[in-house]
Amino acid sequence: MGEMDVTVEVLQKIRDELQLLRADTNERFGVVESCLLDLTGRRYQIARQARRISEGDGGLEARVIALESRVDKLESK
Repeated sequence: MGEMDVTVEVLQKIRDELQLLRADTNERFGVVESCLLDLTGRRYQIARQARRISEGDGGLEARVIALESRVDKLESK
């Protein structure tokens, strides 16, 4: 019976360690998932900004031209 008790004790310790490992692994996966979601959100923000920049300046060029013409008029006086 002593040998059986040792076997049961070893198996219980293995089970307990696996449960701890599983909890730790789940926690780590949670952190990884959170980081990936954050990076995905940032990637979308960067993509939107890059698209805005590549599509044009949103009327900025027209405003600069208008200001340049106003400055030219003021300087010519």
